[in-house]
Amino acid sequence: MRLTHRTPDFAVFDDFLDPGAAGSLWERLRDEEFHFVHGRREGAWNKVYGLLDGSPLSGPGTIHDPDGHFTGRFPDHANHPTGAATDCVAKQIEEATPELLPWTGRFGEDWHAFSYRPFLYPQGSGLAWHDDSGNRAASFVFYAHPEWQPSWGAELLVCPAPSGVLPVARRHARLTEQIGHYVAPLPNRLVVIRSGVPHMIKKVEPHAGDRLRASVAGFFLRRA
Repeated sequence: MRLTHRTPDFAVFDDFLDPGAAGSLWERLRDEEFHFVHGRREGAWNKVYGLLDGSPLSGPGTIHDPDGHFTGRFPDHANHPTGAATDCVAKQIEEATPELLPWTGRFGEDWHAFSYRPFLYPQGSGLAWHDDSGNRAASFVFYAHPEWQPSWGAELLVCPAPSGVLPVARRHARLTEQIGHYVAPLPNRLVVIRSGVPHMIKKVEPHAGDRLRASVAGFFLRRA
């Protein structure tokens, strides 16, 4: 694991898992149960995703809650470890907690657990601008696919965080004025983003063919 880019808003870590674990994760993800994000709750619209964000798929949710602060609050999440493919990502995040501290804050003070689930994005799917605020101290995404080319899209766009609290209309207008960053979805890469930092997932391009943007994404959770 090596830190390859940092700003006050986000950080990029490459070679996050050892090569054997990364390869095993990709192979084992194929055995997970995935559902289209709009079909997971009896076909209801999952409003995290806009109607034009395509059709990503999500897998089983897991929560790493060592002190039991969130017991009963995530009924659709299993408790880590589960024996599933994504355990290796959670284990490495737990071990890397000191390195992630500038963006997540301190465990036991700024956050108390983290949740995560795997996702698959086929061509034409992405996620519009959002900032993962509320009870989340930070968010993360790990890229699990074994290969990615520049023409396949799916870049992560990050806008500098605003100073202070802005009205919703001003937050939206600000996105048209800013100059920000893009992060390529390099295999075996972890990105950690502070809460309140606007970001989006560009859609997977037709050039990707049947290749999927595969990720494990989650949140560092603040205790209520």
